[in-house]
Amino acid sequence: MPITRPSALTRTPALPPAANKPEAYPKEQVFQPGPSLASLWASAGLIRTDITRGFNGFSGEAYGAPLDLHLRLQSLSEDQQPLSRYAMYVWHADAAGEYSVFNRPDTNYLRGIGITGQRGRVNFRTVYPGTYRGRPPHIHFEVYRSLDTLRLGVAPLIRSSILFPDMVSRSVYTRDPAYADSLDKYAALRFQLPVLDPTSDTRAVQLASTSGSSNSTLRASLDIFIDAEE
Repeated sequence: MPITRPSALTRTPALPPAANKPEAYPKEQVFQPGPSLASLWASAGLIRTDITRGFNGFSGEAYGAPLDLHLRLQSLSEDQQPLSRYAMYVWHADAAGEYSVFNRPDTNYLRGIGITGQRGRVNFRTVYPGTYRGRPPHIHFEVYRSLDTLRLGVAPLIRSSILFPDMVSRSVYTRDPAYADSLDKYAALRFQLPVLDPTSDTRAVQLASTSGSSNSTLRASLDIFIDAEE
């Protein structure tokens, strides 16, 4: 089954008005006993750039609108230095709004670990996230001081999620038939609405700058500021 490729999103704003500000990225206070799945798979193929397929003996490929995710990790200190050699684990729902391992135990796609470079950057090749009842589309992430601390099961410095502009989600879900289920769920959101007004919503700092490109691959980028002294 080929990856569906919606037409490019032309002239999508490069940055939501209130996003990417140098302020502490909001943490999710979620009780999650035991080590992260990332620590269990860190030596079994989870360190990768393309996260669209299963790994470590699992099959499965995620279909949907191709997305290049570009993240930059920076210190919240006065000089805002890039944080290199940090480990970042990302995971998200597929086009139907289902998670591998949990909703789909037959595969473990849409999960990956990246190590930040000298400029604090890490990139992933994935698909635009679907949504499930209760929450708009998002990508979860955890940040660890190093790959070693992740492997040892040390708690992450931050666990949070990346959000996406409403106009982009609506465009992707409407144009790509792989997101038919997500389109229905997105239209029925009640518990947590999308960020509709970035200038007055504190969640705007979590909005990835998202735009189309000439080959119909979406590009999303976000600067994530954390307190590296914690």
